Amino acid sequence: MITPGLLDLIPSWALIALGFALIGIEMLLGLFMLMWFGIGLIAVGLLSFVVDFEYGEIQLIFAFAIGSVLLFALRNKVIAKRNAKEEISVTYQTGGIGKLSLHNDTWMVFYHGTHWQVANPPAEWQEGQRVRVTKIELNQAWIEPE
Repeated sequence: MITPGLLDLIPSWALIALGFALIGIEMLLGLFMLMWFGIGLIAVGLLSFVVDFEYGEIQLIFAFAIGSVLLFALRNKVIAKRNAKEEISVTYQTGGIGKLSLHNDTWMVFYHGTHWQVANPPAEWQEGQRVRVTKIELNQAWIEPE
């Protein structure tokens, strides 16, 4: 049994305008997925000039299907570029002296007003010993005896 659609046919200009609105909201909020659904709505709006859709549900299903395919197909390419920036610790000079301490069985060094986790834990050192910090990277400090 064929039932009539629940939504009337959505005008092409409304789909295109809604697509551009979603892309604009994407630029303001910085979310990743709204842009792709906006592109899907614009594509279906332009496609509506050529293809005769029967109901509004079909238009929305096509728009969100296009948006979902774009989202999952291009997600890794766009996010990988955004997250590929190398973390640079230019504000922390190395070569200074820090104080070694033990917190919950984890060696830490107090250096430049911050406790850093020791990346190369000492074997025979004692708590309170002064050490030289040679490198700081990813919240970890590399140390050597003073």
